[in-house]
Amino acid sequence: MISEIISKYHSLSQNYPHHRFKSWEHCHSFFFHHYKTLRNQEVFDHGSLHLAFYLASWGMLRGSSFLLQKDYKVHTYFLKNIVLNPDYHKYFTKSDIAYIDYKDIEGIDKLITDTKSAYENNIHEINGDKVRVSVTNTLASKILLGVFGNVPAYDRYFKDALSLFGIRVYFDENSLMELAEFYNRFVDEFQGFRDNFIQDGVHYTPMKLIDMYFWQIGYMMDHAEMFKDELKEITRFAQQYKSINRQKIVKKSIQKTSNNPLKQVGLTDLIRNYIFHKLSVEKREGKDFLDLRSGDIHKEMGLMNRMPAVCNAMISIGVYRLKILSDTPSGMSSTKVVRYYLKE
Repeated sequence: MISEIISKYHSLSQNYPHHRFKSWEHCHSFFFHHYKTLRNQEVFDHGSLHLAFYLASWGMLRGSSFLLQKDYKVHTYFLKNIVLNPDYHKYFTKSDIAYIDYKDIEGIDKLITDTKSAYENNIHEINGDKVRVSVTNTLASKILLGVFGNVPAYDRYFKDALSLFGIRVYFDENSLMELAEFYNRFVDEFQGFRDNFIQDGVHYTPMKLIDMYFWQIGYMMDHAEMFKDELKEITRFAQQYKSINRQKIVKKSIQKTSNNPLKQVGLTDLIRNYIFHKLSVEKREGKDFLDLRSGDIHKEMGLMNRMPAVCNAMISIGVYRLKILSDTPSGMSSTKVVRYYLKE
């Protein structure tokens, strides 16, 4: 389900050589490769142009936007105060990252606030008239997505899809934590398609994939007549996700002492990812269903005395319809067998 949705988005930029979606690729690639040399005036100027054109392609120079009345050098305040500041270089996402490390999101509210302030504290007039500009969450998120690639763009389509999945729609650390939880839960499918896209010469960051996935769903929701059957499946997936995700990830629950994102994700989530990977492989091979036994999973993953976590993970995948074929009264034994239906 995730891969099919992202492919719809990705195919537009691949099939049409000058599609507006490519503006993000050009912009992020430039900053990723040149942020350390931005003090060179020519590179700095080039960066301002990239950011300006990307934002124009993504609808940020419409109507009443203050950017419509400014040239591309209006972004110099952001580049000088944020991108050139070594304190913010940690937000550049490395291309080989797999899981989203929750530590990379901690404290990101300051980056969001400082991004807005870079414009609001320096732009005081438009065409000779004194004004107080306001940077919306949509604009701030698109700026950070284009430069750092560490957040998705919180526009209408994206937020509509978040609501469907029961994920916070306000652009802040809490919402980003929930998105990281979503990505890490289905990391195998996301990562598999990242690898495929790299072969196309495109290096999507994890949060960019999140952006693509939820934006595409929001677009489909806005054009429901065109996507009736797909939306039924998406809605069912969203309901399943909400039902197994009642306890939202919050800042206090993160294991701050660990630098290993695999540990932070949690054992049950890792087992879910392992199961989901097996299901994805079988689905790609055209299988109708797959039966899995808890004892086999426990052994294959090299676990010790973790049968309850395995059994809990088996019935909380949240993607495919399942049926328990064999179980014990406790529901936590090595003989639990679950059938997953891969084509429904």
